[in-house]
Amino acid sequence: MEISLKKVEDSFVISISGSLDIYTSLDFKNFLESNVPQGNGDKLHVLINLEKLNYIDSSGIGMLIKQLNYVQELKGKFSIANMKPAIEKVFKVAGLTSYFQTVSEAEFREKYSGA
Repeated sequence: MEISLKKVEDSFVISISGSLDIYTSLDFKNFLESNVPQGNGDKLHVLINLEKLNYIDSSGIGMLIKQLNYVQELKGKFSIANMKPAIEKVFKVAGLTSYFQTVSEAEFREKYSGA
């Protein structure tokens, strides 16, 4: 798994490539919590770009939920973008599509391109 961060205005765009699973989910947690500043409150927006994510398991989904809760505790907004159909299917089967805010492909390209 590779993780990168790009700040676009008030948003922290975290891009994940590879797999988010039992072996890598803790790396994702540590990366997000180390790179997203506390104290931004309602200006904080964390956007997880899943465009290059090839695989996710229940540990990865669990960690996304934990990080959603973490950002919400900071009074921030947490969104995901660019789910591949196979990844989106996992979210649908788990009943999580309404749990996460999603950013459309068009909005992502317009506001966060190059992230």
